[in-house]
Amino acid sequence: MNPRLSSVWNIPQLSSADATLSQSTLSIRPATLEDARALATVLTHSFHHYQGTWGWLTPLLRLGVYEDLHHRLKQTKEHHACFVAAMQTTTTEEIVGTVEISVRYLNALAIAPAKAPYISNLAVNPEYRRLGIARKLLARCETQVRYWNYGSVALHVLENNQAAKQLYLSCGYDIKYAERPLSAWVLRRPRRLFVQKSLSP
Repeated sequence: MNPRLSSVWNIPQLSSADATLSQSTLSIRPATLEDARALATVLTHSFHHYQGTWGWLTPLLRLGVYEDLHHRLKQTKEHHACFVAAMQTTTTEEIVGTVEISVRYLNALAIAPAKAPYISNLAVNPEYRRLGIARKLLARCETQVRYWNYGSVALHVLENNQAAKQLYLSCGYDIKYAERPLSAWVLRRPRRLFVQKSLSP
């Protein structure tokens, strides 16, 4: 087996210098099935967290996220990877962030649609934000994209998410165009921005 491959198929192993932050307190590694519950919590609190009257929805949403994520982690698709950011001590590990990267059709309505790498579900525990963790997760995805021999990577961000937009722009991503389907226009939801980054070999 290629020594640069991790135990999760088709995911290149990074050197310890690239995979850790702050004297090995933070590691970026491939997700495992055992991480699914912790990842579901991070994703739910990042994207679907309700409080007060609607607080009862959060556990239900977390369960749905867990089932969906657990199903994806059980599969062994050639061009799909899920990474976790884990804060480690000598005795414990806490999952504080996650991201997924896959190759998919980005514009199925195009005359000649083509597959390309796409980042989704980038999330960091609110208590650990502004520590550079999201940047590390993005960088790990870009490494994976190069390993798959693609020259660019893309994602979507909501137009009103200023913090996320600033992050992506500062990491070299460019806004290509805005999307606003009819349903979003009727419900007065913000537009989705398609952003993309060209990667050097």
